[in-house]
Amino acid sequence: MRAALLLSSLSAMVLGCGDPPAPPTGPSLVPVTIALNWVPEPEFGGYYEGLLSGIYREAGFDVTILPGGPDAPTLELLATGQAQVAIAAGEELLVRRARGVEAVAIWPALQLNPAGLMAHAEGPKTFEEIQGGRVAIGVGSALHSYLWRRFAWEGKVEAVPYGGAIGPFLADKTLIQQAYITSEPCLARAQGAEVTFLRAADAGWNPYGAVVTVADPPPPWAADFARATQRAWEAYLKDPARANAEIARLNDLLAPAVLGCISEAQTPFVTGQDGLGMMTKARWDATAASLVELGLIPPGSSADGAWRLLRVEAPAAPSP
Repeated sequence: MRAALLLSSLSAMVLGCGDPPAPPTGPSLVPVTIALNWVPEPEFGGYYEGLLSGIYREAGFDVTILPGGPDAPTLELLATGQAQVAIAAGEELLVRRARGVEAVAIWPALQLNPAGLMAHAEGPKTFEEIQGGRVAIGVGSALHSYLWRRFAWEGKVEAVPYGGAIGPFLADKTLIQQAYITSEPCLARAQGAEVTFLRAADAGWNPYGAVVTVADPPPPWAADFARATQRAWEAYLKDPARANAEIARLNDLLAPAVLGCISEAQTPFVTGQDGLGMMTKARWDATAASLVELGLIPPGSSADGAWRLLRVEAPAAPSP
């Protein structure tokens, strides 16, 4: 669902990032491989910050980051033990759990869903204004199914396959395409295009994005990892420069100006309405209900057991 990137070199890279602080004394560090569901981009900034700053190491983790790409099999890597943490979309987790995958969400990087539609500035400003024309989208995806059902676009709006490149969009002022706030709008603006981003969340499609998932039941270190991730993302939001520099090194298709644009654009999606790292039953239940309605999970399915809020801070030590 993102803009085209040349992924062959990035998909195989594993980051163990250079020169972190010396490991703490005491028990051995817990080795954790984080499998990303896309190539290095600011939507993963907090994880890189946690590694580069030593936050993960100080919390007792020896972290490696495994970049992904289109259809990255993060939950399969988790299931086979090749990763201890998988980054996945909230709706993907529910669909895969319905098929027997034993994974549970413990921390969301994106409070608001990052997906939506991108139109040229002279085009529609709301979903309701789209009453015809063509939309480039992942045909058959949950987002495609939801939007066409929500706005009764069947027979009115033509869904054409989205190949991952913004070139067709830039060349055709009438084309609308799917987009992530962490990618296409900033890439299009870098090419001189004025665009409008229509948030899927405003249309009622709001699964959590870039969710930290672990094996179900969660391993004993899961709460500590969630707390460390919370601190890492707080640090990244305060100053993204260090992590963004590493992301630029790993993904040379992202110019500094684009990185800055993405970091700024994604901030309200990271913090959302409930606050950094929060998840609610209402949101998960709404996602499950939408997936049932779309026929993507069986009738009667729910989000019960699919998520656990582990990010709360540990209690303070008692006074001597």
